[in-house]
Amino acid sequence: MCVLEGVLSSFVDGVRDRVPSWSRRRWLGVVAAGVLGVLVLAAAGFWVYFGVLGFHAPVEVTESVRANGNVSVERAYGGFVLGPTEELDAETRRAGEGVGVVFYPGGRVAPDAYLSSAARVVEETGVTVFVPKMRANLAVLSQGKANAVLAGENGVETWVVGGHSLGGAMACRYANANPDRVDGLVLVGAYCDRPVRGMPALSVVGSRDAVLDRERFAETRGNLPANASVVRIDGMNHSQAGWYYGQAGGQSARIGYSTAHDRLAAAVADWLCTEYDRCVRSDEANATFPAEGMARSSAPALGSSAFVDAVSVRSRRTFPLGSWTTVTVTRSPGSRETSPFAMRNTSASPLDHSPSLPAGSLLASAPPMPP
Repeated sequence: MCVLEGVLSSFVDGVRDRVPSWSRRRWLGVVAAGVLGVLVLAAAGFWVYFGVLGFHAPVEVTESVRANGNVSVERAYGGFVLGPTEELDAETRRAGEGVGVVFYPGGRVAPDAYLSSAARVVEETGVTVFVPKMRANLAVLSQGKANAVLAGENGVETWVVGGHSLGGAMACRYANANPDRVDGLVLVGAYCDRPVRGMPALSVVGSRDAVLDRERFAETRGNLPANASVVRIDGMNHSQAGWYYGQAGGQSARIGYSTAHDRLAAAVADWLCTEYDRCVRSDEANATFPAEGMARSSAPALGSSAFVDAVSVRSRRTFPLGSWTTVTVTRSPGSRETSPFAMRNTSASPLDHSPSLPAGSLLASAPPMPP
């Protein structure tokens, strides 16, 4: 072994003596340039894949949102700010006044992919939604992005941070690190890898979300506040938190994008109403009905029947009704006064055979009540 080491040492010394020092430096320079080139190409490929080739909304979808007279769309923070216009009804605008939602996009998803869902939230609640641009479309590289938004908007009193998928996880980290600046948390198809305490939280997950790690979602449930609201939207998949196509591992949805966004917006509206009393008030009577259709609380006279107005009901517009559900009711139109069961815009169905009717259904044949 010693003899072999001596031979190798002599060989290396001989090569070193024969190769000029400038050649060695040149060789090292070539190697360094090659390594640097590989790193540059890798970085460029990374940026192109996540940043340039990120998921975007179809052009027709973004054009439709911009044409919506109820919602303003402006460029800001590298992404978008959506807010209510004067054309949105005054009650909704008042309910959302002073509330801002900073929403972090999912991994490799561009801000425009969330224009449709954000616009529905604005229409439903009157809040202002900020969808900032993440570095390389990865919220993990821009965890503090909300700082710029919070610092730049003086008219907001209540700040909610949230996000989709990876963006939701990073919103959790932001809320964890800034509990004195954040008033609430909204997650869509996401889970918290850091504990969040001392604020209301909403977690929305689609039944067809195959991208979300369900095991981790269950394991990390304790990172949310104990009284967090968890809402499951039947038929919704992962990409329907926004409006884009082609995500690897995704599962086909059972509902359309517009329906998913309606249900998502209704969930946010219900949560804002419950946790912050940011409710869209109605001039109609409020009453609570059990599944059997008997009125539990007093309300102004409703006549012989009560029809749930799907436009007025915020929290149950798209979700199954529980055994007791507070709803907004209106006097039944003349054509429905004698109909103790009816489904709005669909076929008739008796209430007692369908205890989980969606909002917009005739809930009860309520006896007349004194004013």
